[in-house]
Amino acid sequence: MGLLRPVVLIAAFLVTAAAPQSTPGPAGPVAVRFLDPAPPGLILGPTRITVDATTSPDARIVRVEISADGALLSAFERPPFTVTWDAGSGFVRVTLRAVATDSLGRQGEATLVAHPLHVGQYEEVRLVNVYATVRDRKGNPVLDLTRDDFMLLEDGSPQTLTHFTSAKVPITIALLVDASNSMNLGGKIQLARKAAEEFVGSMDPDDRLMTLSFNDDLQGSLEPIADRGPVKKAIEAIEARGGTALYDALYRTADRLAGLEGRRVIVLLSDGRDQALTDNEPGSLHLYEEALERAHRSEVAVYAIGLGPHLDTEMDLRHERSLKEILDVLARSTGGRSYYPERPGQLSGVYRQIAADLKAQYALGYSPSNRARDGRWRSIILRTKNPGLEVQARSGYYAPASPAR
Repeated sequence: MGLLRPVVLIAAFLVTAAAPQSTPGPAGPVAVRFLDPAPPGLILGPTRITVDATTSPDARIVRVEISADGALLSAFERPPFTVTWDAGSGFVRVTLRAVATDSLGRQGEATLVAHPLHVGQYEEVRLVNVYATVRDRKGNPVLDLTRDDFMLLEDGSPQTLTHFTSAKVPITIALLVDASNSMNLGGKIQLARKAAEEFVGSMDPDDRLMTLSFNDDLQGSLEPIADRGPVKKAIEAIEARGGTALYDALYRTADRLAGLEGRRVIVLLSDGRDQALTDNEPGSLHLYEEALERAHRSEVAVYAIGLGPHLDTEMDLRHERSLKEILDVLARSTGGRSYYPERPGQLSGVYRQIAADLKAQYALGYSPSNRARDGRWRSIILRTKNPGLEVQARSGYYAPASPAR
């Protein structure tokens, strides 16, 4: 997993790199230095760049310009001198330059060089992404927090957040719609198509989407695209028939998203039941636990819409979990959220809420203190220093495993 890559999601991947090398300019009255990214931080994906500039007491800083490989990123007339820049994959050399000018016309500069990432070279740095939505007691999003407002524990041990941005990151979204025979009742499939089309139209142009529907099998486009036309046509073509292979659909959709750049999300509409059409038998070959693990390993956040009455009391075929619990655990543990509209006519409002949530998130990253490559589950607890705020984030990830010998 590349840290803060533009999509939603999330285990970790191992890269190696030399720490960025910061070089101040010639000594003079105007002093410039880079505060972010600081060693051993990497210039990778959306990266916060912060510059400190000072001058002599008889003058003031009137302009700071920050550039990357000669291209101007931003110019400032007053602090803070901070810009968030998408540095891409991190596999190329990047030179950052900051030039400050004071009120007497004097200039100072600093450069920061980030070397390309290489396998098997320099210090190992594993980066873990965490995307978070923060709400107040009334459920309203809180959008003005800084890195210092958060605390993160991995397996109970405090971790240092090395990357942070509140800037919206492009997302890859799989719309996964239950198209089993039960969706014909009460015009549910028509309302679902309408709400899904509205959702597609509300997302940002740099977000990529694909439409998938499922009954006994999974149907839909193979690759996420930015062009909204084919995505909406796929929604219009959804027809309800057959049984419900929910777990297979989740497993295969998460598998398709695995390895794609950036943040990855599944927006699922279902009643939570996995069942064949003609028999009281499971509709899927995969178990619920396997689908959940696949979502975690693919670093996918699931936003689940539970459609239908009595989901809190109806049990799955193994009589182990209620249908609501199935969707709740799937969403909560992956960093998503679950919704339960009382009527199909409320679907449009739910999709609007999901779209708003996806646009109001923080992206955080850290290099875990536990470097063991044992393939085991690592629990994550993310909190804010304000106990009155609720943080929605994934509950953990699977560490990478050393290759078998």
